[in-house]
Amino acid sequence: MRKRLPAIFILFFFMLHAHAQIGVMKLVGPGTKDYSIGFGAFIKSSIPVSDAANVTVEIGADFFPSEGGWSSGEGTAMCPLKVGYRYTLNGTGEGFYVEPQAGYNVYGVTSLTDAQGKQVDLKYHGVVFAAGTGYLFSIWNLPFDLNLRYETVMAHGGSNNFISLGISRFISFGRRD
Repeated sequence: MRKRLPAIFILFFFMLHAHAQIGVMKLVGPGTKDYSIGFGAFIKSSIPVSDAANVTVEIGADFFPSEGGWSSGEGTAMCPLKVGYRYTLNGTGEGFYVEPQAGYNVYGVTSLTDAQGKQVDLKYHGVVFAAGTGYLFSIWNLPFDLNLRYETVMAHGGSNNFISLGISRFISFGRRD
């Protein structure tokens, strides 16, 4: 039962106010020229702390195929879990916002082909930092989030850095007054 209690709490937290998000991203920095445009999917939940701000929790999955595509068997995948603070600049909870985030990369793997033609999977975990900005708006009373973020995953003395452009649609399991 003790192991189930945290899982139940986390599920309840995400059900209060969550939204699904998709993103298009590009790895940047040294050694990233061999990767094509990546994509990701996320679930983010937030708890309002004021009219202008929310504490956020996000878990996602990011995929970056090599230039040869997924058929080559090479690429990078990561699964970051992050906590953030989203502040809307006009103080209303909608409009332009900034959001710093920090967390941990729960799972990461880079698949490469070695000199003998054998596939090698390099697994990694590490600290995640992100800085984002975006615009919260509604269309026909449906809330959306258009965002841009820079994220870095630090592991084994190196890092994976990427820029992401995303759009999300809130999925609310309750009313926010």
